[in-house]
Amino acid sequence: MSAPRAVRIGLAALLLLLPGGLSACGTTGSPLPYTAGTRAAAPVPSPASVPAGQGAAGQDAQCVPRRSEQPVEALTQPGAHAQRVAEIEERQVLRVGVVAEARPFASMNWHTGVPEGFEIELAREIARAIFGDPSRVEIHAVDTRDREKALAEDEVDVVIGTMTMTCARKERVNFSGVYFEASFTLLVSRNSGLSTVADLSGRRVCSSQGSTSIGKILNLPGFPEGRPEPVPVSRVGSADCLAALQRGEVDAVASDDTILAGMEQQDPTVRVLGREAFAGASAAELATLDEPYGMAVARTDLGLTGPAAEARRKADSDLVAFLNRMLLDMFTDGRWQRLYADFLSDVPGIQAHLPTERQPHWPDGQVGQVG
Repeated sequence: MSAPRAVRIGLAALLLLLPGGLSACGTTGSPLPYTAGTRAAAPVPSPASVPAGQGAAGQDAQCVPRRSEQPVEALTQPGAHAQRVAEIEERQVLRVGVVAEARPFASMNWHTGVPEGFEIELAREIARAIFGDPSRVEIHAVDTRDREKALAEDEVDVVIGTMTMTCARKERVNFSGVYFEASFTLLVSRNSGLSTVADLSGRRVCSSQGSTSIGKILNLPGFPEGRPEPVPVSRVGSADCLAALQRGEVDAVASDDTILAGMEQQDPTVRVLGREAFAGASAAELATLDEPYGMAVARTDLGLTGPAAEARRKADSDLVAFLNRMLLDMFTDGRWQRLYADFLSDVPGIQAHLPTERQPHWPDGQVGQVG
């Protein structure tokens, strides 16, 4: 790549992810492709073995948040893809929505002028699987609250935006299998004296609009009965919550440990509370802290009936199965581990647990024990 083109791409990415450049719906008005340069190789954790067991297929009588489509047998070559993948191929670019403030998963590198992070590289891997070219991807910045809207309005093909798989969301979007296991927790000021959920009684706790954290603030595991509940406060994004904490407008930020750990790296005056903050909680209560991330794609069958709805459901399922094959290949050939090493290995509190360690027969949704 010539130097002038590298500069143009960097400026495009800069405009794409600047908060002031976002439209009212949370995405940019004129998305442009970007290409991140070749990354240096890094030491990798040993990949976990992936058993070849089969998960449940087809429609489930009862929703299991982590359950997804079984992967296709193998990724096909360009020109031989199923309908929704072929539609992306025909457009000649993959459009991916990310939450651009979620370092180390997706954020702007102000030194290089291009977005980077674990989820940015996942987007590049999808483009590689479809086109054989990881640079053919447009990165769209979306707010947490607008991830589903961006899909419904066909602004993006996939959202890879620290999006927790839930049954409520599955009524509106389709999810790939889990690509990262995060956990709900809290961020507080180091000099606040707050160390447990009981300390948050009657205090203001901030979470981003559209996140799963809002509901969890009033159901904190280990919170003592009879005490005044924390007071939920919402802001557009997690960065807005951090700013509110820094200004003293709130007492804590509630979000995923992955997002909060990135904040702690940037601001030494705050700290992430560990599992000890939920002392006294039962195992079942602690399980509600799980935040399994899945790639989201639009449900194009919504509003349709009969054969038209069935055809769209089949097309949607084929796209998800394609994404799941790409993810499973990444788990088994070491690419997932390399991305972990590059972006997450130096972030305290984030562990290199492959999703297949929690789900031995991934992506069937049945959670086991982490070894």
